Amino acid sequence: MPYLHQPPHDLGLDVWLKQPENRVSVPDDADLACLQEIHLGIVDVIPEALFFRRHDGLDELWAAGLTHGAPGKPREEQLANAYQQGRVAWAGSQGTRATGAETLFRALTAARHGHVWPEAFREGPLITESAHRRIVGELEAEVERNRQEAEVQAQAPILVLARRLGLRPEPAGRSPSAWYADCPGKSHRLMISSSSDQFGCGYCRVKGGPGELDALATERKATRS
Repeated sequence: MPYLHQPPHDLGLDVWLKQPENRVSVPDDADLACLQEIHLGIVDVIPEALFFRRHDGLDELWAAGLTHGAPGKPREEQLANAYQQGRVAWAGSQGTRATGAETLFRALTAARHGHVWPEAFREGPLITESAHRRIVGELEAEVERNRQEAEVQAQAPILVLARRLGLRPEPAGRSPSAWYADCPGKSHRLMISSSSDQFGCGYCRVKGGPGELDALATERKATRS
């Protein structure tokens, strides 16, 4: 997703905690940035604590998915029972601690779009309710603009093919050319770029143009028959 505010040039993200060095407990010197509720697609809404750490010239944002009964309990108890926790965003320190926390929160929220989205703000202190509302609102407005602009490219060959194959393409909102569509024969979705006429599925590790998408759908249909 493009940014209304240019992200730091040295921004690092590990949104899904794929790197082992980031799948570690929240450091004791990381302060609570905010507690929010996040929407996990159609699965659930859970509380999430975001922690901010400024250390040796580096700003870090740490996330912990909490159980529903965790808010209000001591921090140690919340984290001891967290679903998952780790470092999700980092960049060189800039401005106040609140500014650094907001910058990383914006980057994390944008990167999660399509999978996880803030549902409600519960408490600060570094990221206030007004800042949380402003950042999420700006990103939601940008998603809508991208979706509207994407419709201009709705007749791109790969989208015409995706509709013919029954893959239900729809604007993703991540950029003016980003679309989601059903992955042929699977229960997840893949990404399509209408500007480059290409698709890609990270789950299946496949990508290509209209020819490859048509062949993939044909192959999987034959397998099911």
